[in-house]
Parts: sequence; structure tokens; C-alpha cells
Amino acid sequence: MQQEITVGCALPKTLPDTEIRRFIETRAVKWFYQNYQYAVSKVYYFISKAAFTTEEYTKYRHITLPCEIQSISWIFEVRGESLLQLGINVPNLSVNLGVTNQPYLSSYVTTIGELGIYKTLIDSLADMMNQLNKYTLKFHYNYMMNRLNILTNVQHDLIIEAYANVPAENLYADPYFLKYVTGWAKMQTGTLLGRYDFSLPGGVKFNSADLVQNGKEEMKEVEEEIKNMSQNSFFIMVKK
Repeated sequence: MQQEITVGCALPKTLPDTEIRRFIETRAVKWFYQNYQYAVSKVYYFISKAAFTTEEYTKYRHITLPCEIQSISWIFEVRGESLLQLGINVPNLSVNLGVTNQPYLSSYVTTIGELGIYKTLIDSLADMMNQLNKYTLKFHYNYMMNRLNILTNVQHDLIIEAYANVPAENLYADPYFLKYVTGWAKMQTGTLLGRYDFSLPGGVKFNSADLVQNGKEEMKEVEEEIKNMSQNSFFIMVKK
């Protein structure tokens, strides 16, 4: 970042490394974890029902989760019954049985490509109905304190579907993150230089306003691109 700001050290370094580090750790990392879809990854955690009989939970009605968990999508009960509760006969969803036995489909006239399409559609339907029949629980999660409150009675083990923060070193290597922090550093450098009226050797002056404007544009561009990514994501209907 200092190389970018100083144009390969052609200009004197003015922004301390500690100030860049402070912005990264206190603002940039948190913003990316909360807004950038690739800064988190989907994970699953198993919680034994015994955790809800501990002294901490019976006294405070919450359990503490790992600090890397950013958000929780669903909490499912682990039950012994099959998740397919609507009477679907899974073997009959195969190509040999479910597809070719339909009234207007025959293995004599149906091509293998059409069979593949039908099989894909039926598998998607089975996955959707499987999702609709999972036993979910109501909950509240405070990511600042990593506290999970279950708002109903817990009688089974639980599976948590959550999004956890990627390691910081992976986030630091992301081009969007580098561009975002570099834009902020340019803006801070321009603000700092604009507070004083001085010239470089040879009578050359910094264009502080240009640095500030360029930094703002880079940060805004990153924020808009990340916002557009989240708007183009797909949603799957499940029972809650």
C-alpha cells in the first residue's frame, strides 16, 4: 500500500504503517466480514443437547459459540426419523423407475439427454422437499458476543448451519480488500497533506485534493461492486 501511495517510493512516505494497520483491524476487516460474500464460508457445527443442561445455559439461557462465526442461517434438530416425511418413494425417483414410467414418457422414444433433464429436475424436487421437512428451531444470535439463545425447548442434538469468517491472511490477499484499504490510505494521505502548505524539493506541491478524491472513488467502487454481488445471489425456500 505504501508503494501504491508513494508511486514506488518516488514520493516521500507520510502515512505511518501503524495507522494503516489500525484501519485494517478495526474497520476494514469487520466491514468485509459483514458485507463481502467471499469473506465468509458456510460451516456446520454439532451441539449436543447436553450443552443445554450446563450451569451457564440454565443460568444465562445462552451458549457461547466460536468467535469466527459471523451469522447463523438455520438450526436443525437431529432426529432419528427420515427427513422425507411427505411420502416420497425415493427409489421411484430414479431414471429407470420414476422417469420412464410416467404416462407420456417411454424409454423407446425418450433420448438420454431428455432423461438427464428429467432426472435433474426430480433430484432438485427431492432436495427441496427434503429441506422443507427439516426440524428447525427459533433462535437469536449476537455475533458481537458470540452468544446463541435458543427460543424454544431443546430436546435433541442440534446442527448449526452458519457462516464463519475466513482466515485474515486469505482476506488480506483479496484484490477488493487491497483496493479498499489502498483507497482509504490515499484519502487519509491527501487529508494529511492538505492540512499543511509546504513544497517538495524543487518547488513541487502535492495535489492533496486529487488524492482524497481518488481514494474516495476507489472505496466507493469496491463497496458498490460488493453490494451488487449480494443482490445477485439466489435464495432457496425452506421451512422455518
